[in-house]
Amino acid sequence: MLHLLVGSHVVSGRTKRILVVDDDPDIRQVLLDRMSSFGYVVEAATDGRDALNAVQRGGFDGMLLDMLMPEIGGLEVVRRTRMSHPDLPVVVVTALSVQQQATQAVAEGAQAYLLKPFDAPQLKQVVEQCFGPAA
Repeated sequence: MLHLLVGSHVVSGRTKRILVVDDDPDIRQVLLDRMSSFGYVVEAATDGRDALNAVQRGGFDGMLLDMLMPEIGGLEVVRRTRMSHPDLPVVVVTALSVQQQATQAVAEGAQAYLLKPFDAPQLKQVVEQCFGPAA
């Protein structure tokens, strides 16, 4: 299931589109709200399969990706995304208990990882470094 939210402003040019992937609906909604408040256009994927389908449709400037998901986990999403869209920046979001997987994801092509819990300024700093400003 995919959801589209539009950020509150566009400074100039095209606003960047970010795919937010998390199987936990509460965390997904928080990430969508935060990213939208930073000015990005955001689309949500509920699991790894949805994420890969969305990436194949194209048009994204970055992906914010949870590591632990049923069926197709975050590490596999990173691997498949690197094969089909090698230039798409990916930021992995994970709990401390799976930090090793996040480190592996970076080794396989993710730009960065962010450990839960994190606050809005930390999220904004990482996404702007990896994806650039929203517009």
